[in-house]
Amino acid sequence: MQSNGLKQSLKQRHVTMIALGGVIGAGLFMGSGSLIASAGPAAILSYFIGGLVVTLVMFMLGEMACRNPDAGSFSTYANTYLGEWAGFAVGWLYWFKSMMTITLEAVLLGAILHDFLPWLPIWAGAVFMLVTLMASNAYSVRSFAEVEYWLAAMKVATIVIFMALGISILLGLHSDIPSPGLINLTAHDGFMPNGLSPVMAGVVVVIFSLGGSEIAAVAAGESENPRRNVIRAIKSVIVRVMLFYVGSVSILILCLPWTDTANLASPYVSLFSLAGFSNAAVAMKIVLFVSFMSVMNSFMFSNSRMLFSLSERGHAPAVFSRTTRKGVPLNALLLSLGICLSILTVHFASGGDLFMTLAKSSGTFVMIVWIFIIIAHLAMRWSTRHEPLDPAAFRAWFFPYGNIAALLALVGVIATQAFEPASRFQFWFTTLTALLVVAAYFVMRSRRASRSPAVLVNPR
Repeated sequence: MQSNGLKQSLKQRHVTMIALGGVIGAGLFMGSGSLIASAGPAAILSYFIGGLVVTLVMFMLGEMACRNPDAGSFSTYANTYLGEWAGFAVGWLYWFKSMMTITLEAVLLGAILHDFLPWLPIWAGAVFMLVTLMASNAYSVRSFAEVEYWLAAMKVATIVIFMALGISILLGLHSDIPSPGLINLTAHDGFMPNGLSPVMAGVVVVIFSLGGSEIAAVAAGESENPRRNVIRAIKSVIVRVMLFYVGSVSILILCLPWTDTANLASPYVSLFSLAGFSNAAVAMKIVLFVSFMSVMNSFMFSNSRMLFSLSERGHAPAVFSRTTRKGVPLNALLLSLGICLSILTVHFASGGDLFMTLAKSSGTFVMIVWIFIIIAHLAMRWSTRHEPLDPAAFRAWFFPYGNIAALLALVGVIATQAFEPASRFQFWFTTLTALLVVAAYFVMRSRRASRSPAVLVNPR
């Protein structure tokens, strides 16, 4: 183990595919149906508004990452432009959120393995997947990237096939399936049958689903040409959001009536079945398995890099900034493994659902991180306002109006959780955790100051 830092060994194709597949997960495959059933055809607006907010925030992150590609990414930028307390808070909140996400994905993977192999307990499957993907991350940065490349490629291929199939149905290319045309946009009480409220509530679901977009900026910092690759990765946000989310959900809405709650329970399976794929349910379960693996793999990577960065800045023990000869922060990964195994042990031993309830808060933690990104970007622009403008530099769109719009949207989404009974616990849990993390920074700083030797001042 040594301390010579991370390696810039990721290829362009790795970063590109990590970016493309980073937001395609269970939130799209499983959450879209319930949103459509609630908001009706106007669910398209939920995805468009949520996607626009995420795009604006990721472009702000991209501009800062282009100036300084770094493994700590948004935590480093908060540290630089807002102060050490902000970098400390953002880094540890993201690390904590990542721990919950990794463990949750392990539980979901264990459940799918149990469906295919009933003799394998869910806890055993969860531990097996956790250890397997942790080993892949621990071997080398390239092994993580190759695994994630193929997992993301499978998800992208699924979406592309789905969209091609849906378009063929809409164009009437299947003789046994009548084309619905545009009728489902206005049938059954119109485009917005339940009013604006479920549409805005749907924005929350979309933003939660798009959590993970920021991982591309973290990965680009370990690529062969960080500045070029981070620009390409961030620019692909438009494709990821507007094509994969808005595009595929629009096809769902056009092909399936929003009142068809039975088919919307698993909309992607329903559309494949409608086209004659008899094993669509099994195939989609495999796709979900791949999606969960991809999410776990990505967050193991970003989790360890965030802890590495915190350690380098003195916000975590120095042992976590040590790397192997292949540039892997192994101690950071081992800590994650130990904590995740402990959480799994408590979760399965207690038989309760407290962890699953806490895991639902992960989306709110991501939004807090995004709020820091927005404010840090404003601070960066202000601090560099007198610098000559480089025409080749990457610039976020619509500054400062995009910052204001995205900030208001995220604050509004978080605030609404306090008034919704279903999300009130997550709101207060997230708020309390954030306050405790900020308080921990000032306690740590106070203790360091008290341990520092007093400086004698010459009375003259």
